[in-house]
Amino acid sequence: MMKNVLLSLSFIVIFGLIGCSNSNESEPEQNDGSSSNEKIQEVSLTHNEKPPTLTLTVGEDVIHAKLGGYSWSYLDTKTEQMVGVEAESLPSTEIVDVENAVSVNLKETIKINFENEPIEYEIRAYDKNNNVIATYHDFKDVKEKGKTIYDIVVTWDNGKVIYVVALDVQ
Repeated sequence: MMKNVLLSLSFIVIFGLIGCSNSNESEPEQNDGSSSNEKIQEVSLTHNEKPPTLTLTVGEDVIHAKLGGYSWSYLDTKTEQMVGVEAESLPSTEIVDVENAVSVNLKETIKINFENEPIEYEIRAYDKNNNVIATYHDFKDVKEKGKTIYDIVVTWDNGKVIYVVALDVQ
């Protein structure tokens, strides 16, 4: 099983690199207007071409996690080639504002809602100095109280994605 996962991930990375190198050779470099082109490209991506969304459910409340950096691969159905996307982001502590953290009570279950079941995930907590202070495999293990920024690092067959959320844990 582990060999199959490693083999699959190796193929995804190889095909992703090939896809990236092909797209870089065929597209001219643009200095102006690249941000608007990126927005257009992002909007046109299909469900498989971008990482899934992630929400948390606490009681009746739904919290939408923000998308951070990611490495994602998919099969382009038009060219029938694997395409790899590497997206950097601001640090997690700059993606969300800890002062606007959503209040949650750890007595209630915090459920992570995945569109597709991942291979694995972990939850990282940050302190006020933007340092990772703890890593968890479930929110029920969280020990920090107060306003904290959390990364949820998720691994799928298609790649690895970081989601960010600010919670005020009671």
